[in-house]
Amino acid sequence: MAEELNAQSQTQQKESRDNIHSVTATGKSESTTVGLGDGIKLNPWYFKSVPGIMKLVQVLIAIICFGCGSPAITSYSRFFLFVISICFIFTIFLVFIYLMGLQALLPNFPWLFAELIYTAIATALYIIAAIVELVMTSDPKFEFLRFIGYYRPYIAAGVFGLFNVLAYGGGLFFLLKEWRELRQTP
Repeated sequence: MAEELNAQSQTQQKESRDNIHSVTATGKSESTTVGLGDGIKLNPWYFKSVPGIMKLVQVLIAIICFGCGSPAITSYSRFFLFVISICFIFTIFLVFIYLMGLQALLPNFPWLFAELIYTAIATALYIIAAIVELVMTSDPKFEFLRFIGYYRPYIAAGVFGLFNVLAYGGGLFFLLKEWRELRQTP
């Protein structure tokens, strides 16, 4: 009896395998940009590239620096926040340009070279501002910061400023690499 059930079970499994049909799905590939008008194309896929990811990291670290470095009680913390503000505005401007594909509207403008120069300047300013923030916070002249509760946040702001130096430096490295590759191609 058990042998008959086993044989029936194997026969049913074979029949069910024979009745299985394959399903094939086909799709149409589409462009990676979405048109919004005359020459403007939304390009969120830019942020999957290394320069796009670097810009998002720079913006995120700048927001953390804003949170840790404010309010600006001392002159050096005002300088630190000024540098962060200027770099943040320009980086958001570049994010918007690449997101909306606006660089295609001015094809003769040297976008890569301009971004390379900006990133080099931002890296240098961030180095100066972060070091000033860290050194001046440790100066005995500003001992009152410990008592009013701004010593640790200012130190954290300086450390995150150094992290943003690394982010801008990494962006500078990749931009320089891309610029050299474009100059070498005929």
